[in-house]
Amino acid sequence: MTVDAPVAFDPLEEGFVASPYEQYARLRAHDPVHWSPLVDGWVLTRFDDVAAVLRDPTVSVELRHARPTPTVERQRERQARTGRSPDTLVLRDEPDHGRLRRLVQAPFGPRPVEALRRTVEQRVAAAIAALASRGSADLIAEFAYPLPVAVFNDVLGLPDEDAEQVREWIRAVTRVLDPVIDDAEHERCRALMDEMYEHLGEVIEAKRRHPADDLLTALVTAEDAGDRLSRDELVAQVVTLYVAGHEPTMSLIGNGLLALLRQPDQLALLRARPDLLRNAVDELARFDGPNQFVRRIATRPMVLGGREVAPGDVLYACVGAANRDPARWDDPDRVRVDRPDAAQHVQFGAGIHRCLGMHLARLQAEVALGALVGLDDLRLDGEPEWNERMVIRGLRRLPIAFRAR
Repeated sequence: MTVDAPVAFDPLEEGFVASPYEQYARLRAHDPVHWSPLVDGWVLTRFDDVAAVLRDPTVSVELRHARPTPTVERQRERQARTGRSPDTLVLRDEPDHGRLRRLVQAPFGPRPVEALRRTVEQRVAAAIAALASRGSADLIAEFAYPLPVAVFNDVLGLPDEDAEQVREWIRAVTRVLDPVIDDAEHERCRALMDEMYEHLGEVIEAKRRHPADDLLTALVTAEDAGDRLSRDELVAQVVTLYVAGHEPTMSLIGNGLLALLRQPDQLALLRARPDLLRNAVDELARFDGPNQFVRRIATRPMVLGGREVAPGDVLYACVGAANRDPARWDDPDRVRVDRPDAAQHVQFGAGIHRCLGMHLARLQAEVALGALVGLDDLRLDGEPEWNERMVIRGLRRLPIAFRAR
């Protein structure tokens, strides 16, 4: 991989959308703790620095700790315009984070999620059957997006929704994570988020009046030592879970299958060794996972890569770059579905903010990819189309073909 081009973080650079990893490599090689005037923060691209920041309990997720910069002030103004406080656990430090996590984490542990395997398998089998007779499909629109929507609605006990409306809401929530979007787009996304909050608030109130045997009822009634979620906290957690249960899982399936199609030796190995599926999911998450950046704020003086980081500085921990760091990974720009240390990636974060839904995402990706690689004569059927997001990377369209059954 070449590293002689200019060194700067620039998500608008030509080719970045299709593959940001060449830019990450330049930064990692020449300026791994890089001050970016574009985002008014430090962009970290080495595995050791990213992992250290994610695991450091003194590093904050709350924007109130950031020193004023044009980017921070713009983000604060936009947050104020929503009229909502950041009640989700992913934007709270201790002790608030721990309190919220204790109230919602029980259904997302390894054992409760494994109990959902049969539900996921049934959903996947039905989706594959619907595709199998046709011989071609857009994997994203016809499989990778509808699958996590259906599974999550099953788990939460949500009614079937207008899929396109739900997808528009989720796109809006994930898009506002990017610090480089303009005010007009942010306002459009904010209006869609308002619709989503209102809709889910109504669903929650209906569940409160008519409880059922499902996750949403469990969250409504969740209690820990006499503590319960307020209405605003409950809606915020459901929005977070709803989005986290859709977009990253869709991208993990889509990005993962594309990587396998581009490395047919690994696709063949996975077909021959289905016992490698679980490890393959971790390797594909390492290689080209959806979560590319995590924002943190320093609360104390730090030294990273010889650079002095001041309290209040914003840190953009680039997990996409960390997971391709040749100082940590052997042959990092190749997929190896039997990679022995694949699970050591930081795609799902680390420390107290490690992704709550990672077990459910892994399960869905494992079952989905296992079914997809079983399609005969599976191949690309056109050029993939990527979204244009900096934080959550994924495909907008992935045309595939296969032998019809």
